[in-house]
Amino acid sequence: MIQIRPETNADLAAITSINQAAFGRIDEADSVNTLRQASTTISLVAELDAQIVGHILFSPVQYDQAPSRIKIWGLGPLAVLPSHQRTGIGAALVKAGLEACRQAAIQALVVLGDPAYYQRFGFRPAASWHLRCHYPVPAEVFMAMELVVGTLVDLDGTISYHPAFDGV
Repeated sequence: MIQIRPETNADLAAITSINQAAFGRIDEADSVNTLRQASTTISLVAELDAQIVGHILFSPVQYDQAPSRIKIWGLGPLAVLPSHQRTGIGAALVKAGLEACRQAAIQALVVLGDPAYYQRFGFRPAASWHLRCHYPVPAEVFMAMELVVGTLVDLDGTISYHPAFDGV
């Protein structure tokens, strides 16, 4: 049975390995380590048979027009060991992460990713709220979700991720 829980210091090497294996490079793992040191994060792991097999990270993003009272965070990276992909572990991490974000009073989330994957959790094109990503990405892969209904209404601006993502 999959157990989703907050990361601990004992998990850090496994998290690095999972991100490197899932993405085939070290960049995402490096961004996770940088974000962990630079800001508050929500970082969860999936454990199966006493082995860490997945990881998800949420961290603050900047919105160039948002009042400081609005808490918008980014989801990513989400990583599952290749041998355990397509088994529901990623979905379990996303669902647990969304709940952890609600508990932390985060009002909205953004993600860069596959629309077919993330829309099933309630993400939709960020352009629906007139939000743009500061990275030059196709509009359909930049999505948002309100955790508090109405948070993104009447906003119009650009979301900037932490510089740790610049090399990813």
